[in-house]
Amino acid sequence: MNIFVGNLTAAVTADDLRQLFGGYGTIINAIVMRDTATGLPLGYGHVYLVPEQAACEAIVTLHNTMLNGSRLSVRECLYRSRPEQRAKRQTWRGVERRVAGARRHNDYNFSLPSSWQRQIG
Repeated sequence: MNIFVGNLTAAVTADDLRQLFGGYGTIINAIVMRDTATGLPLGYGHVYLVPEQAACEAIVTLHNTMLNGSRLSVRECLYRSRPEQRAKRQTWRGVERRVAGARRHNDYNFSLPSSWQRQIG
């Protein structure tokens, strides 16, 4: 089972995660996610642990435990499809967002109301 481990400090390494989860089952993989551009840690990681029953026990036991001064968030990693991710996004309601989005289209002519236009001359 793939386990998401959040709220990691910058000092935490994959070996720290292996050591933390090692007593619960067989660790297939442990990784701390890093930014591709800067190489800095993003504050979360993944641990792939088998068997599934041991992984569930690790989630229950290690959630809200302290590691290097921060409280861990441990839960099962759920993979979502693109439409599910988009559905969780907050929709914008207002003229500003519609106008800004419409200006990106080349064939759209946007003109301000005459009361808003600046008088030149």
